[in-house]
Amino acid sequence: MTQLVGAICDNGKRVITVSDRMVSTGDMTLSYERPRLKGVRISNKAVVMTAGTVHEPELVRIGCEEAKGKDKIQDIVDALIDVYHRIREKYVVDEVLRPEGIKSLGEWHELQSKLHDAIVIRMDRQITEYDLSLYMLLAGYDTEGHLIRIENPGTCSSYDNLSYCCVGIGNRHADTIFAYHKYSREFALNEAIYIAFEAKKRAEMAGGVGPSTDILIIDQNGVNIVKEETVNQLEVIYNERESRSQTSGFDKKITGLEIETIPMEKPEN
Repeated sequence: MTQLVGAICDNGKRVITVSDRMVSTGDMTLSYERPRLKGVRISNKAVVMTAGTVHEPELVRIGCEEAKGKDKIQDIVDALIDVYHRIREKYVVDEVLRPEGIKSLGEWHELQSKLHDAIVIRMDRQITEYDLSLYMLLAGYDTEGHLIRIENPGTCSSYDNLSYCCVGIGNRHADTIFAYHKYSREFALNEAIYIAFEAKKRAEMAGGVGPSTDILIIDQNGVNIVKEETVNQLEVIYNERESRSQTSGFDKKITGLEIETIPMEKPEN
């Protein structure tokens, strides 16, 4: 799996993304880090990141072609959703219909009236429940910053109001960091970058999230990669803050705390 984090900051003037470089098989028996960024620049002011299956290179490649010349984030979203639907349909045909001798969804619809109800119900369920297991996080800027999550079966959700979005196996850990800081788009860039970095680091507890970290900043001027030196400094700050908050035992305020109690009422006879 992997971990993707996006956050809108500076009152909507900037969007940042933080991600690892981990690639894993579906059963998690093989994991390794790729030498390249998870984020792919899909337009002048937008980046798409993926988490999930082996279908992602195909979807991103076609999505980039479809999004060429588009500046509005909603137009890019529409292009990605259209590609998602087409690729999902292709795999539904290949993996669900063709084994039954059916070559297209159109042919399937024509055959339904001639088949036994039990067969129609079974195959309709297979088609409906087919999961491409692919998640996309689109981060971009047009008149303001945007965060859009796209997932099976090709639906999208805007995280503009929430101002942050976590996608990946470590969501349980990453989301709590934003909640703890009561995050909103009013946070300044430096604060937002640290919070998003901390969220990614905490997500590493889940397993399947790589130690390498890439950070991108998107605004009206385009997309910029945060230098490795800055990422290393964030790592040092994070480790220092963690060491201050953790001790090998409990202080005397805890060990010497007098636990006061009152009897609980007995159950009625």
